Amino acid sequence: MLWKKDKLRPTQPYFVLDTDDFFQEIYLKQGISHFYSCCVNGTREIRTVPDGCIDFFFEYDGIEMRGYACGTPIKYKVEKRPEFHDAFGIRFMPGVQPGLIDVTMRELFDKRVPLEQILKGDTQWFEKLKEETDFYQRIRIFLEAYTKAEKRKEKPYGKQELLLSVKQMVYESDGKIKVEELQEKTGYTVRYINKVFIEEMGFPPKTFCKIIQFQRALEFLNYGAPDKMTDAAVALGYYDQSQFIRDFSKYAGMTPKKYLNLVEEINYKSRVKNTNFLK
Repeated sequence: MLWKKDKLRPTQPYFVLDTDDFFQEIYLKQGISHFYSCCVNGTREIRTVPDGCIDFFFEYDGIEMRGYACGTPIKYKVEKRPEFHDAFGIRFMPGVQPGLIDVTMRELFDKRVPLEQILKGDTQWFEKLKEETDFYQRIRIFLEAYTKAEKRKEKPYGKQELLLSVKQMVYESDGKIKVEELQEKTGYTVRYINKVFIEEMGFPPKTFCKIIQFQRALEFLNYGAPDKMTDAAVALGYYDQSQFIRDFSKYAGMTPKKYLNLVEEINYKSRVKNTNFLK
């Protein structure tokens, strides 16, 4: 299936559907999924879904810039956002902890924290972003600072090494791996894996599996064309169609069928404008 040829690109589909002029630069390197740019004209509701990621989100209102680190929710949310002239965002890969900030994923879990409160090291790049209006130049400024920070980052060991290994196995399996399999592959007990995951992420590995599986489902419905929802459920590794509908509805705020109708009606693919600055 074409939709599975690439690595999973975690998405916030309602960012595409609820904002204007959505551009993205797919990266899939250095722990970054993609960069994106959009705008909101007038105060409106923005819907968010679980993605297992941290986002850096910068809002420009024509006068000043506000930057935030946004942690993943674990259920569908609706928030009112004030008008902003345009926005620049970085979505990290699921479970990635960027070296530019001094907090854990658990501390960001389901929160939106001003970046100025948690940045570490040289913050000149943040000041440069305030003045920049070009999408490519914003990416360039960010990548320069991020690359330096990642080089200074300590190599994971102990709990961090285990956590990184588990997250990678979940990601590579599209969320289909069982916690018992994680025990077999790592040599650590289910109880210990759960403990470490909750300490660092704020939720257990089983929840992370469900989020990654849901993200694959979003990608399937955004870019695939299932003839039947039963076919989609099987392809995505759900036990049956009922489980697929139940889990998807919890995370997306609507059934898979209703979501697919929305995607087709609004023509999701045409609303996402891919740039190729870094090719």
